[in-house]
Amino acid sequence: MDRISELPDFIIHTIMSHLSPKKVAQTSILSKRWNYLRTSFPILEFNQNHFMRKGRLTGTGGVLHEKRFVKFVDVTLGRFCRLEYCMEKFRLKVCLFNLKISSRIDEWIRLAVEKEVKEFDISPCRIYNAYRDAVYTLPQTIFSAKLLTTLRLSSCKIEQPSDTLMLCSLKSLTLKGVCINEQMVQKFTSECPLLEDLLICSCWGLKHLRVSKALKLKFIQFHNPSDKLVSVEIIAPSLQVCWLVVNYSSRLCIDMAGCTHLKELHVNGGSFTDQDFHQLILKFPFLEHLYVYRSMLLERIIISSDRLKRLKIRSCPGLKAIHLDTPNLISISYYLNWIPIAVTNAPYSYWKVSIRPYSDLDTSWFMNLTKFLGVANQIEGLFLSFNDQSKQTIRVL
Repeated sequence: MDRISELPDFIIHTIMSHLSPKKVAQTSILSKRWNYLRTSFPILEFNQNHFMRKGRLTGTGGVLHEKRFVKFVDVTLGRFCRLEYCMEKFRLKVCLFNLKISSRIDEWIRLAVEKEVKEFDISPCRIYNAYRDAVYTLPQTIFSAKLLTTLRLSSCKIEQPSDTLMLCSLKSLTLKGVCINEQMVQKFTSECPLLEDLLICSCWGLKHLRVSKALKLKFIQFHNPSDKLVSVEIIAPSLQVCWLVVNYSSRLCIDMAGCTHLKELHVNGGSFTDQDFHQLILKFPFLEHLYVYRSMLLERIIISSDRLKRLKIRSCPGLKAIHLDTPNLISISYYLNWIPIAVTNAPYSYWKVSIRPYSDLDTSWFMNLTKFLGVANQIEGLFLSFNDQSKQTIRVL
């Protein structure tokens, strides 16, 4: 007997959620019931790339595939909207061959909001050189999705609405390659009371990033490869994890005094002086994990903390010394740097140290390594990884 087909609809939909869109579509040939279950599946994913043929991305071939894709989305979405199901997820990846498709995207978004979509992911990309300056503007309809919990936006423009956002259920917001201003970022963080996760990556139009009134924000990740950003201010008393990835030459002003409960900090890039870095770390008395990458101006790191457990330093070529007063430190990872002299006032801690230096090693490097091992006499485990002249990786435990 086919006992799987006898399962309730919501259980089979849960099984389908672990399949690829192609596999879900194939289930429709099993029986009439499976065809209905596929039609009522509340996770709708549309990718225009699946309608493209290699070498036919331009000209009449591209237009033909675009028309087929639009018709497919219209039929599938329209058929679902006639059923009495709420939409769990709507994911759309579309290439803007013709800007007329923008009006169809607006309509698809409206229908998804009407079906009380909970997770929304849209990524309109531009592959025609003629349209490289054309950006899809997100319709205001999306801001009225009261049950939306996850919002991911890529390669589009967000204009600031005049009214208050109605995203009262939003918990996770991801912005990648989005044109957005400071006021709109502030509007998201202050008018979405349940927001917990915020990721801003390679967005343009920002000179000052300010996050405030985000009382439940726990995770923030900010990637900004350009040097146009002047300052970052984050006021989030519940923040636990923060990633800051900026241009390595950027003299960015960072104010995170309102994040006193931060436990994990990743700093990648930025022209931090020793004093700037020391003042930044002092603001986080509960910090347990610290990761520092590509900070070119750092010469001396001074950390005094009874909470810090893990420290990782990577690609900081100017670093000459580390001073640690960290009685609970258990792990140090030190990659692609010269060996510094580590001084500590924590003789009862036991470290697990990982070191991966630059490939060009000389006698002074090994002398510094000996000096490092002599000062850090509480090392419990040591892992060395470096390349020999034949580019083979050698590991020493």
